[in-house]
Amino acid sequence: MARVRRAPLSFVVLLGGCGFLGTRLPATNRVLRHASKQPVLEAEEVEPTSFSMVVGGPAAEPQRKVAMITGASTGIGLATVEGLVASGRYSTIIMAGRDLQKHQDAIEGLREKMPNLTQPVELRYLPLDLASLKSVRSFKESFDEVCQQLDTLILNAGVMALPERKQTEDGYEYQFGVNHLGHFLLTNLLMDKLAASGSGADPSRVISLSSSAHQIPSKLLKGDLGNLQSDEYTPWGAYGQSKLANLMFAYELDRRCRAKGLPVTANAIHPGVVNTELWRYTGTGTSSPFNFLPVKNLTKPLLEYVLKSPADGAQTAVLLATKPDGKLSGRYWQDGRPTASADFDPFSDLPGAAKELLPFRPKLTSYDPEVWEKLWNESEVLVGLRPEDVTCF
Repeated sequence: MARVRRAPLSFVVLLGGCGFLGTRLPATNRVLRHASKQPVLEAEEVEPTSFSMVVGGPAAEPQRKVAMITGASTGIGLATVEGLVASGRYSTIIMAGRDLQKHQDAIEGLREKMPNLTQPVELRYLPLDLASLKSVRSFKESFDEVCQQLDTLILNAGVMALPERKQTEDGYEYQFGVNHLGHFLLTNLLMDKLAASGSGADPSRVISLSSSAHQIPSKLLKGDLGNLQSDEYTPWGAYGQSKLANLMFAYELDRRCRAKGLPVTANAIHPGVVNTELWRYTGTGTSSPFNFLPVKNLTKPLLEYVLKSPADGAQTAVLLATKPDGKLSGRYWQDGRPTASADFDPFSDLPGAAKELLPFRPKLTSYDPEVWEKLWNESEVLVGLRPEDVTCF
């Protein structure tokens, strides 16, 4: 009898006495012939492209909410997943990112770290590369196959201060492309599902991780969209511009949801200065903020001493994703409370007549709805957003 061996494209591990059936998708088969001349189907080896694991035991009435987070294998993202699991609010958490092995290790680590959960939570990995708009669209298709709703979207993944200018697959400056454009397209592709999953009493939530670095000088900080690709590249200038884009995206998303009466909230977060992999590029290059150190080997111990832990950095995201605070919208949050995102104006105390004499005065760009809208419209063009991609706006 011919045997068919198939390598899984997705799989599950059942824990805590509860779970669900995994899906095994057939690999490409090739026919082998033995001495008996009988054909034998044998599958080519295929690495799994997604997987899920259920942690915790049975619960009488588990929550049926779904959260999705980008960049969840380490740092703030992984700490956020842990907080979501512990909250008991979600039955499914989608962890989206590039590295399957890192996500598998992360999920195994959470299973070992949280052995006494009483409510089952499915942790599912789906591949996503924010540096590829094609990958973002493929992710949306994969997401639709496994989830019929989406209650919370956390835009966490990012890169910071690349020493040299680099481009995404689509030819955009890498920090702007990954931090802003990839997340912009992803959110728009998921907006219809977010709008359908929320209600006035319990709206869906979009949480964007921005940064106080949005105040680093850049052309966008002056309301000028002419250098979004950072052709005049500086690592921190490009990073600050991408974080300002994250912030203005959250504000404009809130404005559009309010205008359409959609049950979706949108907020931005400054998580603080956190000790994560995000700092991997800052110890090298002429732009490193640590070049003042007499010995470069001091950089890592210094970071560990002065920076927040990932758990501390995740607290505000977890708060907005799990508590009534998340029903507020259009805010910039830091340390668990809304705060001002106003760009610093050193001339704010000058009399009006004196201000008129200044050759240049900083604009409060993060509070300028005209710039929000211009950035949104430009981003639609850059990612190739189509009318059929999102119908709720």
